[in-house]
Amino acid sequence: MGKLIAKTAAYTLAAVIAAALILFGVVSLAAPSAMASFTDALGMDGACACYSVEAADRSGATDDLALAAERSYAAEHYEDAAACGTRLLGAADFADYCASRDAATAGSSLIGGSYAQYAAGITASAQYYIGEKAEALSTATDALGGGFPQNNAVVYLVDAAQGKGDVSFCADILSALEGYSPSAEDEGEFTDFLAQLRGYCA
Repeated sequence: MGKLIAKTAAYTLAAVIAAALILFGVVSLAAPSAMASFTDALGMDGACACYSVEAADRSGATDDLALAAERSYAAEHYEDAAACGTRLLGAADFADYCASRDAATAGSSLIGGSYAQYAAGITASAQYYIGEKAEALSTATDALGGGFPQNNAVVYLVDAAQGKGDVSFCADILSALEGYSPSAEDEGEFTDFLAQLRGYCA
């Protein structure tokens, strides 16, 4: 009798586990956004990033692309961060999305400047990390738009390169900036940054 009860309990447990796994698989396939939120709540950064990319690939929505790029970058999934970030920067409603994010993230310790510069900065840094240095430099400098605001995309890229001790690439960035003339309001910021970068490359 005891063996029968034990067997029944084992079969029931196995059936419950199998059903849970099937349900998990179905939800993973059918609702990647829900799984991204679930894994994010559990602190599973890598899984969350993967589900976020899947959600962005399905919807193509700008907010999904932003989440995918940000989460992939945080999880050090740099190929996904570069790909999603590039799509994000090219979205037709990117400027409107940035305006809404700027309003929502004002005073954020993570995003010290505008969201547009943050998005371009992590995209450029991700491109750098996967060896796409020319693309990274182009992404960062294109984002400047005639200015040189604080915490801009070039600053993010230089931080990434200096973190790797890549003096050669920092010299390439310096060379690209030498002929650049930002707006008058950003000239002081630019001059100080250039002096610091020259000192690092010397």
